[in-house]
Amino acid sequence: MISPKETLKRLLDQEHTMQERLFLLFSITGIFAQLLAFTVGVLIGESLPNLIMLLSGAAAFAVISFLAVKFGKYRIASIVVCFLIVFDVCPISFLSSGGIYGGAPVWFVFCTILIWAIAQGVWRMIFLVMELVVTAACYVVAYQFPQYMIRHSARMAFCDSFTSVVIVSVLVSLIFMFVNDVYHMETQITLNQKREIQELVESQSRFFSSMSHEIRTPINTIIGLNEMILREEISDDVAEDARNVESASKMLLALINDILDMSKLESGKMKIVMAEYDVGALLSDIVAMMWVRAREKGLQLHINVDPAMPSAMFGDEVRIKQILVNVLNNAIKYTNEGDVTLSISIRREGGGKVFVIYSISDTGIGIRKENIPHLFTAFRRVDEKETAHIEGTGLGLSIVKQLVDLMGGKI
Repeated sequence: MISPKETLKRLLDQEHTMQERLFLLFSITGIFAQLLAFTVGVLIGESLPNLIMLLSGAAAFAVISFLAVKFGKYRIASIVVCFLIVFDVCPISFLSSGGIYGGAPVWFVFCTILIWAIAQGVWRMIFLVMELVVTAACYVVAYQFPQYMIRHSARMAFCDSFTSVVIVSVLVSLIFMFVNDVYHMETQITLNQKREIQELVESQSRFFSSMSHEIRTPINTIIGLNEMILREEISDDVAEDARNVESASKMLLALINDILDMSKLESGKMKIVMAEYDVGALLSDIVAMMWVRAREKGLQLHINVDPAMPSAMFGDEVRIKQILVNVLNNAIKYTNEGDVTLSISIRREGGGKVFVIYSISDTGIGIRKENIPHLFTAFRRVDEKETAHIEGTGLGLSIVKQLVDLMGGKI
């Protein structure tokens, strides 16, 4: 048999599910309750059938619990235990110990708690309904056919009822104290794990931030030296290699910048710097960057600006530019022919505020409807089979979403 020390260890072991531990706890409680009720029954002169039922019930619970722990079949064991409670322990105890003139009604309540705790899923509801039906049947039998009841004397009725209330109250109190302690322990463990994860994330963010800064220096050096090579008199083959180096270096630099931004966003260190900026200058910079990329793919780039757009605005120019460049760059990457259009409109609000709406449309491959919810998931690219040839890490739109959120906007 399992020792008390081993039993306590299993009750507190987090490797076992809460349902398994509750089964073990309530099985032990049920065995103890029946042995205690048997002892009290002997003292007050309970009927022999009731005493036999209590002793055999305790033995059956002990065997089922042992087998459940040994073979790990907690679900099957809980079904068997609930079946015995509903169709054996409760009705026999009621009929053989005075019915309502005894402690049986209190034990019905205890058994209901027992079923609720150890049964799982649909079985819980089934056994609770069965328990209600059996309880009702017992009361009908006690009222309509009192001759089938083993009656109590007045003294036995009072003794049985009182001791049952005391035993059940103490057991339920102990059970809830234990369950409360277990939940408290698990909550504390969860909080500690959450703190450790947070510290790990912060450490990871610091690492990415530090590494990104360290890696950017040699990459910028490579880009600078490569530009010097391109300015010299070199053969076509060397120029082609240099352009490939330039393309790869810029792509790597963009990736590092994205990782740095992601680490800042995840650690909450990304700050929106509000200042007055020139709208015309911002759009000119964006067009200058995007027009070259569009032309390389043979695409038309259109810009439509609302005439009512103010010439100067207040906001984070750098982050607005980053957002627009990121989305426009995506539009160009996923469009093979046709055009890409940036439309800007405004809606004036009270207090001199302006709500700016940036819309970007293209004639590209589009996106499946079922993939739209995943657009802003970091490191995830949708339709990877169709877009495997297109460069990208899946960070861009995640960064855009978080920057827009930081600005109180919507995408």
